[in-house]
Amino acid sequence: MDLPLATQHLGPHFAAIAADIQTALAELHLPPEAEILDVGTGEGKSAITLALHGFRVLTGEPATDTSHYANKNWHSAATALGVAPRISFVPFNATRMPFERGRFAAVMFFGVLHHIDEADRPAVFAEALRVAAPGAAVIFFEPSTETLAKIRVTDPTHPEAANPADYQGALRVTQTRLTGQRMTMFLYRAA
Repeated sequence: MDLPLATQHLGPHFAAIAADIQTALAELHLPPEAEILDVGTGEGKSAITLALHGFRVLTGEPATDTSHYANKNWHSAATALGVAPRISFVPFNATRMPFERGRFAAVMFFGVLHHIDEADRPAVFAEALRVAAPGAAVIFFEPSTETLAKIRVTDPTHPEAANPADYQGALRVTQTRLTGQRMTMFLYRAA
């Protein structure tokens, strides 16, 4: 990965984001060309990072999302970095994903869960497990306390980080928790 070039296109925080995603990928041992679902496209930093690692990425967010985190022009940076062909975008709602059971080698939510209505989070968790392949991980990246403080400098009403375990309900899963530079990562697999 050409980190300086990627940082030029994706901003000064990209190196830390890429490092956190690399930390999660080191736990997954995915084969080359694996297909990953990136829930919540935003600026595309997660999808682009995964594509730079050689994975095929399907990314999306609701077409109706009008928050200032959604509907960003990620495609220009992906094109400039040569990974646009590895990324497909499909608008979808995470509570009812339009994908077949067991399709993805991993499902990632980079800084997304805490933006989803709390009442919908159990359904989102269940849907993520449904579309993950047997043995595949669902990974929720949630901002650390320090990261949240930095975000609140420019977005004072930013929501608290979510704890995915609060929304697993009766789902039988195993959990691994990792600490990154900016995010806490919660990796779940169906038990």
